[in-house]
Amino acid sequence: MDDMSEAEQVMLFEFGRDVFNAAVSAGYLTPPWEMSHDGYVAVHEYMLFHFSPAQTAEALFAVRH
Repeated sequence: MDDMSEAEQVMLFEFGRDVFNAAVSAGYLTPPWEMSHDGYVAVHEYMLFHFSPAQTAEALFAVRH
């Protein structure tokens, strides 16, 4: 992730913020919560595959049974 341009890092941060908001809205997370480096890596991968923030939140945080 160190090889990302400043613009790409801003896009990732904003997308990560939108994922967090979607996860809170869906009840997957309760603030306060801070994303780890590994979390940003996973969010970046979903962003590259054009997932929406809501889809990414579900993929990362929804409980599957």
